[in-house]
Amino acid sequence: MQFSLKILKKEDKDMKEYNAAFFGLYENVFMVLKKTFGEERALDLFRQIMERGLKKAYDNSGFTRGDPQDFARVVGERDRNVGLHVEFPEVTKDRIIYRFYTDPFPGLRDKVKGKKLDGTYMAFKARYLLGEDWAYETTKHLWGGDKFTEHVITRS
Repeated sequence: MQFSLKILKKEDKDMKEYNAAFFGLYENVFMVLKKTFGEERALDLFRQIMERGLKKAYDNSGFTRGDPQDFARVVGERDRNVGLHVEFPEVTKDRIIYRFYTDPFPGLRDKVKGKKLDGTYMAFKARYLLGEDWAYETTKHLWGGDKFTEHVITRS
């Protein structure tokens, strides 16, 4: 059975404005880390920072680990709260399509590869909310000229 959950249509009255100060702080942190330690170490430290923040937000939302529909709910709520327009056009027991129509980190566009930056939070989202048997692949990216960034999350 396929389940489609659209969260954050542009006209959605509950969608908050993009939180430029919130994301700008993360962009600045990454740039300081990169200048100080180099890109690979900066990505590792940024991953740790992202995981700590996301874990707290997700734990406060009360989710059921391993439930794809709960993944879409929890991630969608968190994204909406920081002003990201995301959609989940497909949510099944073994596959989730997660699309970003808002670029969370536009200030890092030419500073790091998009897939590397996405890896600082996407692997954690899949593993923490769904389980160790889930992985993701980025199939489209705003930074590559696509209309959205698309992560296809599948159970192995």
